[in-house]
Amino acid sequence: MKYHLFIPFLSFVLLSFTSLVAADAWDAIKTYQYGDDFKPLLVVEAEVQRSVAAPEAKAQAAARLAALLDDGTTPAGRQFVCMQLRLVGGAAEVPKLAEWLKSPDDAENVRLALTDIRCDESLAPLRKALEAFKGRELIGIVGSLAARHDRASIPALGRLLGDQDKEVAATAASALGYFGAEGIEQLRRNMDRVPKVVVGTALIQAASELVDQGKINDASTIYDLLATADMPKGVRRAALEGMLRLLTPERRIQTISAWLFDADTEKGLIAASHLAELSAEQTDALFKDSEKLNAAGRTAIVEMVSERSETTPLDELLQALKSQSTMERLAALRAIGKRNDPTTIPLLLEALTGDDLTKETARDALIRFPKEVIGPKLVEALQNDALRIAAIDTIVALKYYEAIDPMISLAKSEDESVFVPVIEGLAKLCDPDEHDLPRLVRLYLASRPDVHRERVERAVVVVCEKIPDATVRADHLIAILEKQEGGLSEQLLIRVLPLLGKVGNRRVREMIQPLMDSKDAALQQAAIRALCNWPNAEPLEDLWKMATTHSSKQYQQWALRAFIRVATLRSDRPEGETLALLRKAMNIAKADADRQWCLSRAATIRTMETVDWAASFLNDAVLSPTACNVLVELAHHRFLREPNKAHFEPILLKVEQTAQDKDIAERAKKSRLGM
Repeated sequence: MKYHLFIPFLSFVLLSFTSLVAADAWDAIKTYQYGDDFKPLLVVEAEVQRSVAAPEAKAQAAARLAALLDDGTTPAGRQFVCMQLRLVGGAAEVPKLAEWLKSPDDAENVRLALTDIRCDESLAPLRKALEAFKGRELIGIVGSLAARHDRASIPALGRLLGDQDKEVAATAASALGYFGAEGIEQLRRNMDRVPKVVVGTALIQAASELVDQGKINDASTIYDLLATADMPKGVRRAALEGMLRLLTPERRIQTISAWLFDADTEKGLIAASHLAELSAEQTDALFKDSEKLNAAGRTAIVEMVSERSETTPLDELLQALKSQSTMERLAALRAIGKRNDPTTIPLLLEALTGDDLTKETARDALIRFPKEVIGPKLVEALQNDALRIAAIDTIVALKYYEAIDPMISLAKSEDESVFVPVIEGLAKLCDPDEHDLPRLVRLYLASRPDVHRERVERAVVVVCEKIPDATVRADHLIAILEKQEGGLSEQLLIRVLPLLGKVGNRRVREMIQPLMDSKDAALQQAAIRALCNWPNAEPLEDLWKMATTHSSKQYQQWALRAFIRVATLRSDRPEGETLALLRKAMNIAKADADRQWCLSRAATIRTMETVDWAASFLNDAVLSPTACNVLVELAHHRFLREPNKAHFEPILLKVEQTAQDKDIAERAKKSRLGM
């Protein structure tokens, strides 16, 4: 639809206009096209403007304009007519305007005219259009009725909350927000027909505009509705903010203070964000009672008090660290950390052995120091059993790469309690570049064939996964291995093929393919392990073939378990096909462990067909515990459970009665009850 911005009547109408005969100007409306000379229209507009002051002249001008609403007048001319009727139109012109409300080219202009003609008669065609219009046109009608505050349209607006067009539903929700308690009640009754986030977002906007209009009670009603615990977090937080905005300064401070003690997480977060509005005396009083504050309140109070404590003498802060109050100790620790005083490093390192909050506070303080100052101290702390894990976390947060070599040396320890956290730290710290990855590969080649090698192998894979392009990850590893003494020999292949399989790409596939039938048993086993370690479903057919035809029962089992794993990885494959693959695997699985593994992977396929399949094993003595786990996991997903409550209920009830694990039975009960 074309729109044309007509220049309103201006005081500088040129003298040349006076030569125009008024009658000719009115006739020009009929043939006016977009882009034509608009001087005749300015003459008419001037006459219409003058008529406003005299009721009889106004009625005559309106009638004359309405008479031009026919097929003989161009769309551009009818648009001009509608614009003028917005100024002088009345009940008499409504029937003629209503006829053109059905015209796609004129509906918008007619709607605006009917909106501005303030009489009961003009509301009737707008209400009728609620039932006939759709999409953008319907949104406009809703807006007009809201602007006219037409309470008779409230039930119809309530029905639109369930409209398939989300924008229509949101506009209807917003419109109802302008009708005070009656509109809010309509929303309350129909809330389940439209996503709460749609209703909530529209109402927040409506409430904000109501506040600007001074309609505080109506806005407060909306905020009260949206502040309930069942609303989406974003909507609820906006409502809580709105509630605070409406309070007097005294009540606002009281509410902020109260919310800091409230068990409601969202209220705590909102109150914490407004803590600066409290006086120093008020925050000090809260600090003394900080043990009773909610988590957000404690964090905010400690942060504020520690900011003020930055100028407190160090001796006083050290004394505060001995306080019985956890919050006071944390505030002192934060203040100490912000000084970046190297003499406090031993104290901060010691704090790494404290509870989680103390540890986090100390770590945040330590990483504020320059790397060259704190880095060596953290490396020393790696030798301390009590500090090691926290020191590793701090090194990773600091990205202190100079710690990699000392950590690799420590990773060679025989003590599992030492090498496990160190290797995990290396996985987080190392980058897949020409410096870090070769060092990890050397550690892998020197690793022992037990949990040690398994951990290092996992670390190498994690670091390789930091390379964005999955197709070249293995190439980086192969390039490093080819530089080893003797190159990529058969002996080295036996050692590294399982690792290369976990990173897998086309080049690795080409390496292992001819070795799958190698006469060297060790080389063949390494190649088969590589295939079974593959990171995606690419070798699905080969794994199935091996699982069903290989002469070795051991290799059949490896391939079957790998087939089950890769078949259920996230993919674009339809879920029905994935379930079919899983059922096929279950049909050939012989060992109980393999059948349990197969059934457990059904939890990744979120369909009702999967629910029914898993439920079919509830009477199987061996598979029943696994089936219970899977069904509880599937029921956890509301998008699957809510539309199928009746189907789920007897299944979950049976899980409650069947599950040997009390936690699983309780989770099934909560899901069944919609908790």
